Amino acid sequence: MGSCGAGEAGTQQQGGTRCCPGPPGSGGGAGVEPCPLCPTDQVKLSPCQPARNTQCVCKNGTFCPPDHPCEMCQKCRPRCPEGQVELKHCTPVSDLLCGPDTATGPYYTTVIGAIGAVIGVMAAGILAVFCCKHRCSSPGNGRPSSRRPCKIVSSMFGKLLLCKTVNVRSEDRAPAERLQPYVPGAPEVLPNEKPTIPTIPTIRLVPAPGQDPSQALRKTFYIFPEKIPIGDWMKFGHSLNLEDNDINMAKSHDDFYNMLRKWQNREGSRASVNTLLDTLVHLNLGGVAEDISFTLVKSELFQYETS
Repeated sequence: MGSCGAGEAGTQQQGGTRCCPGPPGSGGGAGVEPCPLCPTDQVKLSPCQPARNTQCVCKNGTFCPPDHPCEMCQKCRPRCPEGQVELKHCTPVSDLLCGPDTATGPYYTTVIGAIGAVIGVMAAGILAVFCCKHRCSSPGNGRPSSRRPCKIVSSMFGKLLLCKTVNVRSEDRAPAERLQPYVPGAPEVLPNEKPTIPTIPTIRLVPAPGQDPSQALRKTFYIFPEKIPIGDWMKFGHSLNLEDNDINMAKSHDDFYNMLRKWQNREGSRASVNTLLDTLVHLNLGGVAEDISFTLVKSELFQYETS
């Protein structure tokens, strides 16, 4: 019967002695291996068992390959070399694993591809110049050589260089060739035609039945300053060919009324509400003209002309 080693206690079993960890100082005898202590540069992973020795591993920051037992744990590399990235952390059984940065692969591939394309264009240019110089020159027997090969190469090289320019110009034209939104009553514009400035169809007004034309027109002279922005009063007056003094004096609705009264007196029987509405349309105030037309019809001073 064997005996347990230092640090173990034995129990009698059938077939031999079973060694288990015992109190410190427990003795052992021949035939039983004592449980070793972990070296100073290692730590205990699992304690000594009756059928297995004490298991130790290297401390953090050190390693020892399992297939190459080493007397002392080796220090792990602190970082990866420049241009490489960490693929696997340092472990007790393996060093820090580094390798190329795979994330930058597509970028370098793109750069190399662009450089290759530039070199290809330059090579094509040199080839075209060489061909034109040697194949397009006279062969020396007095007969001019055919310029067809030179023209073919020159045409191909020219298309290669102008390819990007054509694409850019096509993109510049793209916005003008896009489909325009449908506007009721607006003329259709083809892609290659210049769009025309749409005009608002003018709906003519006539005095309502029972309304005196001159009196009905005069009653609109307070409606116009209510609808026209005050910043456009001066342009409106100039468009009616009124005097500057009459226009500059228009600071209130009463002044605007007097300004239109002078216009009506000057025009006489030719004065018409349609002239005032047309003037607003020409000043890009078509929305104001429509608003005023609707108000005049609603107030029963005028009505829409029917053909």
